Amino acid sequence: MPTRLIISSLLIAVMPFVLVAEEDRVSTESETIVVTAAPLPKYRVASNDAGTLVELPPEKVPFTVDTLTEDFIRERNVTDLDQLLALQPGIYQGGKTMMSRNAGTYTIRGFGRNEVLLGGVPLAGGAAVYMDPSLLERVDIVKGPVGGAYGAQTTNGSTTDMGGTGGTILLTPKQASFAEDFNDFLIRGSYSKASGSRLKFMADVNRVDEREKAAVRVPVAYEWRDPGWAPKGARHGTTFSAAPSLSYRLTDRLTAGVDLFYQYSDQPAYQGVRTAYGKPIATGWDDTYTEDDDRMKFMTFGGTFRLDGELNDWVKTRTRASYFQTHTDYNYRGPFSNMGFDNDRKKYEWAAGDRIARNLYLGQDFIFEFNTGDIEHTLLTGVNFFYKRNQGKSQFTSKGPVILEDLDATKEAQRKLGLQVQDVLQWKGFSLLAGVRADWHDSINHVHAWTTSPRLGLSYDILEEGVAFLYANASITENPNFNYKATPTNTGTSPSDYLDTTWRAVQKEVGLRVNPVGSLWASVAFFWIDQSNAPILMAGTGPDDGYYSSDGKTSSRGVEFSLSGNITDNWSVYAAYAYSHYLDRNKGLHFDRYPPHAISLWTSYKAPWFYDAVFGLGMRWRDDWLMTFRGSQAGADQCAKSLLTVDASVDFPISETFSFGISLKNIFDSRGIESARNLQAFANDGRTLELAMRCRF
Repeated sequence: MPTRLIISSLLIAVMPFVLVAEEDRVSTESETIVVTAAPLPKYRVASNDAGTLVELPPEKVPFTVDTLTEDFIRERNVTDLDQLLALQPGIYQGGKTMMSRNAGTYTIRGFGRNEVLLGGVPLAGGAAVYMDPSLLERVDIVKGPVGGAYGAQTTNGSTTDMGGTGGTILLTPKQASFAEDFNDFLIRGSYSKASGSRLKFMADVNRVDEREKAAVRVPVAYEWRDPGWAPKGARHGTTFSAAPSLSYRLTDRLTAGVDLFYQYSDQPAYQGVRTAYGKPIATGWDDTYTEDDDRMKFMTFGGTFRLDGELNDWVKTRTRASYFQTHTDYNYRGPFSNMGFDNDRKKYEWAAGDRIARNLYLGQDFIFEFNTGDIEHTLLTGVNFFYKRNQGKSQFTSKGPVILEDLDATKEAQRKLGLQVQDVLQWKGFSLLAGVRADWHDSINHVHAWTTSPRLGLSYDILEEGVAFLYANASITENPNFNYKATPTNTGTSPSDYLDTTWRAVQKEVGLRVNPVGSLWASVAFFWIDQSNAPILMAGTGPDDGYYSSDGKTSSRGVEFSLSGNITDNWSVYAAYAYSHYLDRNKGLHFDRYPPHAISLWTSYKAPWFYDAVFGLGMRWRDDWLMTFRGSQAGADQCAKSLLTVDASVDFPISETFSFGISLKNIFDSRGIESARNLQAFANDGRTLELAMRCRF
């Protein structure tokens, strides 16, 4: 399509004018043009509170946390959070579709439906599906059952799902900074013959008042997209995102702030393609079953009030109050996602929805820092309240297009009150984290439950030189089995119609972290997770008489390896490997429902011998895996083949202000299944050329 050439042509056309303008500006200030190198990207943070709830150096944390830094996010230039997390081994999502009730949640360590938090509080209605990473400072993936840290989860798409068994995704938004005023602008275009074109503009402006009492930051992003799979006549897709942040120093020790968030996305609908033996059936990788007027739209807005600081020399306070709302509106068709497709290859599935999800969160933590003898304590006590409500109309069916006006509205709601106590003790080379969290739950069906989630973790500085740490942890997460029918005669009018049990996930993990050179850290972790008392679908006497028992038992075993940091002052590396083995203990079934092996690598090198240009090279590989239908293997023909992609980039500093970047993704144009919802397969992007211009001053 001619429109797909616009992006590359536009960037190439405007570049000479930008360079001339910059040359004129520098020439008026000095006869000598000084070209300053772009800084080397950093893939490691000095300290973090992800999972621990208090700041600790990452090497001392007694469990696994993978951090994707702002530099890593910018270098990899991903469209949304889903695409960013696809770069991380062991993280999977069932297709980028709002039709799934688990939209915006992720599979971690073999367990699905794990929640996404923005600034430590839950997002609403699957908004993470199209979250623009340009608005984020970093992304932390906390591994293992997380009830002891963040409470038993109720995932974005439903109040009935078992979230938090495998971990959680923590998004840290860009916040107002008191360090400096700055302006950061980026324009980036991409073209792929198979996957279509994109044009993105990003601006990030920070201002500090003269008294350094107030700071405001406004990151915004706009993306125009012409997907390669969009049907002829379909309108292009657009996404606008903004995350304004304000911080104000009430006193020298106390800072208040507000972090707002808004995102609107209107995209051509896409529900994947059908495949057999890892290849499309009667279509190409980038074909679609949708019509030209099928759309997926959503709008999310909300914000968080925060109050952070020190009440005195040994007591800190952390206050959060947030509200988020997401409105989803979609109407499209896709390939039939049920069994029996081989008997009717022209069968379709229609989906439509118009729903609103709302989340309200209130939280107060106090952090006490004191010593008992030679032992340093960081004691946290906290209480929080969470209310979630989803309502509206939605349906998917194979009987014909959905008419929303003919549907009845439904509503789900749940309240949760959490109480928490945790202590981090440090003595010589030891760091011990011990804590417990209790949650009281109340569902719309007036079913109540208490859950308790304790955890214990220990790390030890083996050589007492801060270069090698051995760590281990044990944790339990509980969550109620709300809204699952308990009997085939369920009427939905009494609490006794629903399960009143709680599921439980138990993790044991051991690991080692070492610092072999520079700021580079290598880590390896072995984990065991056992889940019990989970709902199992039982067959009733009639077609609509399905009900559940709480006898489900599953297990996951695995090993993970990571490498991140700087080998030298000019060389940064991020590498990760994940292996997982999942078992349904009720049925004695084991099969690779997700890639059992996965590898990701990205490295950047700043070349002082070539004008300080920064070169990047990376690869990603996923093993074969088998598709599922309602937790069972879909069939020998429903599989995904291994997939290897290779990317390369160069960022060239033109001056102190401007840099120019060029990258080629999926150099060898490898095509395959990226993710799947039931039997609907979503393909990865084809070979893609990207050009970018960045201006920072």
